[in-house]
Order: sequence, then C-alpha cells, then structure tokens
Amino acid sequence: MSKARNGDGALWNDPKTKKWIVEISLRTGPSGKRRRTRRTYDTKTMAKEARRRLLADRDAGLLTEIRNDTVEVYGLKWIRDVKALQVRPGTASDYEYRLRHEINPYLGKIKVTELSTPAVEKWLATLRRSGKSAATVNGARQVLLAMCKHALRNRIIPFNPVEPTAPTRRQKEDPTQVKEPWSREEISLVLSRASSEDSLDVFLHLMLHLGLRSGEALGLRWCDVDQDPGYLWINGTLKAERRILPSGQGIVRPVIVDPKTAASRRRLPVSGALEAAFDRQRMRQGTFGVANYQDWFDSGHIVTTLRGTSVSASNLRRQYAKYLKAIEVRYIRFHDMRHSVATLALGDANLPIEKASQALGHTRIDTTKQIYARLIPRYNDDFASGIADLLPKSHPILVDRLAETKNGK
Repeated sequence: MSKARNGDGALWNDPKTKKWIVEISLRTGPSGKRRRTRRTYDTKTMAKEARRRLLADRDAGLLTEIRNDTVEVYGLKWIRDVKALQVRPGTASDYEYRLRHEINPYLGKIKVTELSTPAVEKWLATLRRSGKSAATVNGARQVLLAMCKHALRNRIIPFNPVEPTAPTRRQKEDPTQVKEPWSREEISLVLSRASSEDSLDVFLHLMLHLGLRSGEALGLRWCDVDQDPGYLWINGTLKAERRILPSGQGIVRPVIVDPKTAASRRRLPVSGALEAAFDRQRMRQGTFGVANYQDWFDSGHIVTTLRGTSVSASNLRRQYAKYLKAIEVRYIRFHDMRHSVATLALGDANLPIEKASQALGHTRIDTTKQIYARLIPRYNDDFASGIADLLPKSHPILVDRLAETKNGK
C-alpha cells in the first residue's frame, strides 16, 4: 500500500482484481471512529487524478462515504426519486424501461463507482451487434449519461464515464421503416373508399387532408371542432403512455398530453370533404350510442371505438393494414401519410414552404426543409432554369470560334 503524507489518502493496486484503489480518510463519525471511503479505478493515472479530486472534495466538506450502489440500484433510485419529479410520467417510465431492458442486463451489476469508459463502450458495441437500431442505442446511452451526470454532481463519481463515448451513427445498411410517400393517385384511391370503413373513415380524412401526426388525429375532440366553425384546433395529442409499476411490470394506457411543441398548437381549416367525414362520424356515434347504450362511454373524441372510447393506435394500425390490402394500395406507416400530404402540398399544389411548415406544426422552417426539400423535384428544376434564364443562351466567343472552324480557318 502506498500511503501519502499528512493524511492525504492511500493508493494501491489490488493483486486479485488488478484495479487501483484510492482510500480517503474522512472526519470522525458520531461514534468516534474514523470513517474512510474508497474508490476503484482501472489505471494508476486515473487513480492519482481521482485522489487529488477526492481530497479537494473532502477539504470542502463535499465528500461522503462511498456509495456501493450498483448501476441497477442507483439508476432506479435516480429515476423514481429525482427524474420522475422533473419530467412527464411517461418519460420517466421510458427511462425505467430502457434501464431495465437495455442497461441492466449488461451493466446493472457493476457498482456506479466502478463503471468505466471501456465498459460503456463495450456495452454500446454489444447493443449494436445485437441488432438494436442506432436510435435505440443512443436512447439508452442518453439515460446512462444523465444518470452518471447526477452521480457526478453528487460527488459519488469523480468523472462521467459515458461522456467520452460517441453517439452511435446510423449506417446506410441499417433497416428503416420509413416508406416512400403516396402519390396523388394513391391518396385519392385510399380516400375514395374510406367512407364505408367505420373505424377508418374520419381518421384517414384527418390524416390525408391536414397532414396531422397520428396522435393529433386520435386526440382530436368534438369540442376542438365546434368552438370555431369552419376550423379545428390542435390542442393535444393522444399517446400510449407506458407506466412501470413498483413490481417492474409495465402497463400501457392512453393519455392526452400537450402538443409536441408550441407551434404544434394550431388552427386548421376544415374542407368540405373533411366536414362530410365529420357528419358521417357523428351519425355513426349516434347509432353506436343507441345500439350500445349500456356500454357506451362518451369520451368526446372524434375517432372512437364502437363503445365510444379513444382508439389505440396499435389496434387501428391492424385495421388500416387490412384495408390497404383489400384496396391493393401499398402499405406505408401512419407517419408516412403525413409525409405524403407534405410532399403533395409542396410539389403538386406548389405551396410556399412557409405555409406548409406552419400547417404541419413545425417550430422552424429549417425542419420542413430538412425533411422534404429532397422530395420536391421542382426545387432543383426551378434553381437550374432560373440560373439559365439569367445567363446567355450561348457564349458569343465560342460561337465565333465554331464558325471559324467550319470555314476552315
């Protein structure tokens, strides 16, 4: 053991684990017994640097006895006692889900104080090799990064081992669920037969006339339409919120949450075709309510089940896929319908991108450009033709030289 002078702590290498140990003496406890705290590090350099920081923390009265919590134990405490008070319940549940399913199986048994950057990098690589998408890996990394930031602020660890690691980049060969937007003809075909589909009619009209997010369409209520004739207001979004029970069991329930951004809270006009879809839906709900009056629940939503309750996106998705197969239209995701409308508006309808951005509920026009500019051929066409109109149709010197060549000069 290598002991520093004047009580500046001890530093030694454990022959069994090959780890470097730092031990710092603290102030005497209530029992009169001197307390100590230990930290473990991979290299001697890391241990020396840590000892310096720990001694400074001790002298400032910030150093406490070592926390032997594992990543699993500490992470759960952090999410439930700290993070749950700062974010939405659904977000906290998502953090816990990632902790349980993507972090704990690999790092959960490691002590927080012994978590190292090489261990984190190995974990990220393991997740990637197991087939997890870049988005999933980065989401899990973000949770671990935030947890370690909390541990660092509370002087439990001397540095954040996740900080030096890089987010995972999506590769070209990675599979994607994004589909090519529908053409104008495909959209027309989908809507032409939608009126006979009780469960899809008004939903498809909302999606394909206004380019809503699916949660916005499912969260829309009659009061959002009736308060302003000829318009509707996007005031919320229906979300399948995951809740983790104390036992660790997960449950999912639909909840209305605020729109995605401030710009998402917007007023949109109701077209004649959409108003007709609203009328058909009012008639359906009236009929369903009479036929099932004992089980009917007036949720106030526009898109509902036969019992009047809000619709689960996963259940609606199955009916949607069945409908597309029946009418022989290729399947695209709900969110791809939004892309289809945006592409139609910017391309065929030739709308200014500023108007499309506002109607789509984007906070910034740059977001709209980033997503859709590549899909609008006319932007490139207009650019090329616009430049060509400003330049000479042919270069006069080149014309003269060609003429001389023809004349044999």
